[in-house]
Amino acid sequence: MSQPLLSIARLERRQVDGRLEVLTFDAGVTLLLGPPNTGKTKWLQTLDFLLGDAGDNPYGEADETSLADKYESAAVDIIVGEERFRVERRWREPGAKTKIFVDDKGLNPKEFQQWLLEKLEIPLLHYPRGNPLSGQTWPELSFRTLLRHIYRQQRFWGSLVDQQTDAEFHASLLQFLGLAEHVYTDELGELVTLKLDAERLRARRDQYGLTLGELARDLVSSEDLTVDANDATVAAAKASLQVHVDELRAHRIDLLNRAQEQALTSEQQSRVAVLGEERSRLAVGVEELARKKASLAERAQDIGTYHADLSEEIERLTRAEDAGSVFADLKITHCPACDQSVAHLSQSRNDCFLCHQHLPSTPNIAGLGAVRLRFEKERIEGERREAVELSAAIALDLEATDREIASRNGRIREIENMLIPARAAVGALAQSAISDIDVALGQASERERQLDRVAAALQLETNLTEQIAALEKRIVPLQESVDRSGQTVDFDAASSALEDGMNAYLDALNRLQPKTWRHNPVRVDLTRRSASFRVGSKRWSSALGGTDSLYYLMAYHYGLLTLSAKSGCHYPGLAIIDLPGEFLGEAVEDKENFIVQPFVDLLAQSEYAGAQLIITGASFTGLGGVHVEQLRHVYVA
Repeated sequence: MSQPLLSIARLERRQVDGRLEVLTFDAGVTLLLGPPNTGKTKWLQTLDFLLGDAGDNPYGEADETSLADKYESAAVDIIVGEERFRVERRWREPGAKTKIFVDDKGLNPKEFQQWLLEKLEIPLLHYPRGNPLSGQTWPELSFRTLLRHIYRQQRFWGSLVDQQTDAEFHASLLQFLGLAEHVYTDELGELVTLKLDAERLRARRDQYGLTLGELARDLVSSEDLTVDANDATVAAAKASLQVHVDELRAHRIDLLNRAQEQALTSEQQSRVAVLGEERSRLAVGVEELARKKASLAERAQDIGTYHADLSEEIERLTRAEDAGSVFADLKITHCPACDQSVAHLSQSRNDCFLCHQHLPSTPNIAGLGAVRLRFEKERIEGERREAVELSAAIALDLEATDREIASRNGRIREIENMLIPARAAVGALAQSAISDIDVALGQASERERQLDRVAAALQLETNLTEQIAALEKRIVPLQESVDRSGQTVDFDAASSALEDGMNAYLDALNRLQPKTWRHNPVRVDLTRRSASFRVGSKRWSSALGGTDSLYYLMAYHYGLLTLSAKSGCHYPGLAIIDLPGEFLGEAVEDKENFIVQPFVDLLAQSEYAGAQLIITGASFTGLGGVHVEQLRHVYVA
């Protein structure tokens, strides 16, 4: 057997008065028989509740409250491979309504489903709900999702699986056929995540670019930015603006020179030139001195920190020296090995009284320690004196630098005062034109700041582009790997496996009762993204009537059961079928045995040992090779 199979061994319900109701099941086919209203469906509903339902009790509907009050618990013995487990629900016990007890260990429904999948060696996977790139979270492919294929309720005979989306149906089929772990791989999940991240970044970049373009047109002069903002247009605008600024400055200098020629004599012009040159030289010197002062101040701070560290080290050495002087005179009074008091047994003053060895003529250890401490203190004291001397020298340099800066600033103020008359004379001639140029230069400066802000904002767009490129670089090898793994998945072979099983059932019906199935063979088309079931070329739901639909759905369960013996598949070998009312009348007797006989023959084969079909019925008289549980009590409303 390729993997452990699941079967039901015993099902019980406990009434509030303690009475126990029990059904037993065998591997192979078990018939749950009884006339209408004998509770067959309620027993299966109880089993469904025990297998991971998240509700409070199996009879939670409004018209079933009396049943919920009648029973207090239910349990099922399940067999997984060679192991047997007891699964119990106690909905009347405080704090245990939603708990599922496996051999008395409480689990919540999700934990129970994960435990059961692990026992069945069915991979725990997540699958995309629709388009993998839709951005939706991938839900877990739970046991309850698979159970909808395993257990067909009496009220759901209109579709292959009741109340299941196409994505859930497709993922469940891939899981049963052993393809899901090759399709919904970790690499695919990572690839989808990266693609979604890249798509979000592209959308963000595009939106950012549109918004930035609109803001840039509002903030920046139209003469600076005539098209959408990007690195090239902003750089061109800044270059054009710089040319304009250079022209304004050159024009300003030209105006001042012409005004100076008109307002000042040659001698005054020479004097102004000399003073201007001296002022420039002094200003440069002040800047250099300011940098020197900052460097000296930083050096002084470092020396101060170094001096403080040395002082702290000297304090530590002093404390160590004091401690040494306190403990130096302590003598050994007890043996360090046995803790007995030690007597002075040595006869010679030159021998150690404890070890009886000859005492060396060199200083003792305590003396050596004191010498070392004094040496360290003297060395550090010398370094501290040097630090003090350096601090004093730096302080003198700072004072001299401050004096020099003050002197040069004073001379600059003198020159400014000397230039005031000349500037006033020149300004009187060109004041209006110079003011206009200064205003234009101010406007140009503001436009330059605006362009700088736009350039900084464009950097974010560039960063987004770089992030997208980095993601795409990671996407390419992942996409290639996913494509390669997808090429190894044989969807046609998997489709044929299920298709052959369904057609085998329909062929068996025709052998048992000729002309039962008059339609074309079943066709199953399975791809990475979808699954379709047809009869011939038509969708099965539109091609078949009521009775033929029942045969078709029975064939679906038969086909799934055949997967139990196929290597690599993950169908757990259990089918639970609650037949619809038209097949449950007592008058049927043995007339519909043929719909169950193919299951009996299949599960009797050795490779299906451990597989099980539980099916309800009213009679099935004379059907051999099955285990029968007969229900006789008819419940009357």
